[in-house]
Amino acid sequence: MCKRMLGPTLAVSVLAMLLFGSPGCERKTAQAKTSVERRTLTFAGSDYEYFLSIPADPNHALPLLFLVHGGGGDGLNFLRLWQDMATRKKIILLAPSLPLGTKLEKRIPELFPAFITDAKRQRNIDGKRVYIFGYSAGGFATFDAATMDSTYFSAATVLAGIVTPDYDWIVKRAQRKTPIAMYIGDQDEWFTVAQAERTRDVLLENGFPVHYREIPQQHHNYSKSFSQVQEDSWKFMIQHTLP
Repeated sequence: MCKRMLGPTLAVSVLAMLLFGSPGCERKTAQAKTSVERRTLTFAGSDYEYFLSIPADPNHALPLLFLVHGGGGDGLNFLRLWQDMATRKKIILLAPSLPLGTKLEKRIPELFPAFITDAKRQRNIDGKRVYIFGYSAGGFATFDAATMDSTYFSAATVLAGIVTPDYDWIVKRAQRKTPIAMYIGDQDEWFTVAQAERTRDVLLENGFPVHYREIPQQHHNYSKSFSQVQEDSWKFMIQHTLP
């Protein structure tokens, strides 16, 4: 089961570097665009760092997008990829830095809602519009959350991720059929189109609304297509709210 959570350890960091430059200027650049807060959640005896990006002077409850980075990534780098769009569309971003692996995966059904609850204490979040986006190894955690935390997340997106056959049981655990968007490159080195299609079909067979897109000539580094994935996935997710 450990292999399920292991993915490329460099890809998300390379993606952030390609689009935004070196990490040494992360905090200064991020804060120049919008307010970014670094927070710590203590859960089950462990401390988890996470970052909140808040659009300037929100006048009403805003939607929240929970970001799950890939292997070797971190919350701040992944959050930075979304800041321009979040500022334009008035989205609160929540991006934890996570030690992806089997131990963490077992905690996801309780841990991810704990992040949201903590953020709600600080900011005016619309609880019916809470979304989740995961990349690569973070896609495993996103599928877990979309199924086992289906009453917390209005909709979900997975970029370059799958559900492995030994985890098909998670779809049976869902109290609600969370709408899920999936994106996969047809030349992705880590996950094949056939694996993505199998995941899509399992979800559809179990009644989940699925928005599925294959990206032509796309490898696992999604820097060239990332902005299109952002816009398309957000357009899909924001249509859905919790009851």
